[in-house]
Amino acid sequence: MAPFRLAAVDAARGAAIAAMVVYHFAWDLSLFGLIATDVTRHPGWVAFARGITGAFLGLVGVGLVLAAHAGKGWQPYLRRLGLIAGAALLVSLGSWWFNPQAFIFFGILHMIAVASLLALPFLRAPFWLLGLAMAVLLAGPHLLAHPVFNGFGWYWLGLSTVTPPSPDLVPVFPWLALVLGGVALGRAWVAAGPKPWWGWRPGGWLGRGMVFAGRWSLLIYLVHQPLLIGALMLVAPAPSTSGLAEGWQEQFVAACMADARPRAACEAYAACLERNLARGARWEAVDPACRAETGF
Repeated sequence: MAPFRLAAVDAARGAAIAAMVVYHFAWDLSLFGLIATDVTRHPGWVAFARGITGAFLGLVGVGLVLAAHAGKGWQPYLRRLGLIAGAALLVSLGSWWFNPQAFIFFGILHMIAVASLLALPFLRAPFWLLGLAMAVLLAGPHLLAHPVFNGFGWYWLGLSTVTPPSPDLVPVFPWLALVLGGVALGRAWVAAGPKPWWGWRPGGWLGRGMVFAGRWSLLIYLVHQPLLIGALMLVAPAPSTSGLAEGWQEQFVAACMADARPRAACEAYAACLERNLARGARWEAVDPACRAETGF
């Protein structure tokens, strides 16, 4: 039977959380205008961020398999699920307080919570079904996208035809495929029987630090951004509300143009959104109104 916690898996998770701290620090520096690079657009930084997300989600799948094969019951699973869901809510509330016009309503923690439920049937499903599900999830944003999913309540699926107003969206399509990939990898490891690295323990300070960070990754995720932003506020003025709105509009326009839409239409739609949301209007009413106004 595979052990529930493998130091190697914890170290991998620790490396992922360390990489996330590096990315968010660069993002904060860009937001405060302390570096010239816009990490939300730079191809290298974008690839780095997506790689971190993929690593976390793959490890979620591996962790689910190890917990199942270690005979962990429903109580630890539900406790962990509740902690992640609660942490996701805190992230949403905190980001809404910081910038209500573009807050995190379905980020990586939300995705981990949902994936922890959706991946359960695949812990014992045939491998061919795992592969088929992964293929559908990866192809979904290209083949299944439809305007019917363009409402706020559907953005979490990842099948909308517009760019949602959120700086950190990790939808089910295609990201659940990475979790299922982790499930497949974990099942293959367990089926292969005990391996020497199952008993690996780090000897150096770096390895021990990565294992420690991996075991406390949720806490680190929750506290690192407030600490980083608080530290930066000591050396740089906080970005103004107008600056945040302008930054969000620039990000939206860039993503919108990447979908082969005219710049003028993207800019007009983004400006309309910002103007109406700033007055406290609901997204469900603002989106169709701005579409009608701008011809988006």
